[in-house]
Amino acid sequence: MTHIIFSDYRNPAAEQAYEIAWDFLARTGGIRDEFQACVFLAQRITVMVEQGETNRIRMANRAISLYQRHVAESDDVISSGGRRAEGR
Repeated sequence: MTHIIFSDYRNPAAEQAYEIAWDFLARTGGIRDEFQACVFLAQRITVMVEQGETNRIRMANRAISLYQRHVAESDDVISSGGRRAEGR
């Protein structure tokens, strides 16, 4: 597995949050596509930094949760033949 690095000069905790989230998802087998996961985590953490978040654990946990939800929703779309699953 290739390791992609993320950094945000505005907030050193952002890089740590990314590393925590990436490591957790990699260890649990949650990364489906490395590039897509990298972009997803980096974008979500960047938004959190722009909103003033500074806590690396909170950012990591939120990014993990959002990524897991994103993967689950993608699975729902695939299993429903390209349509959104009922009730979503």
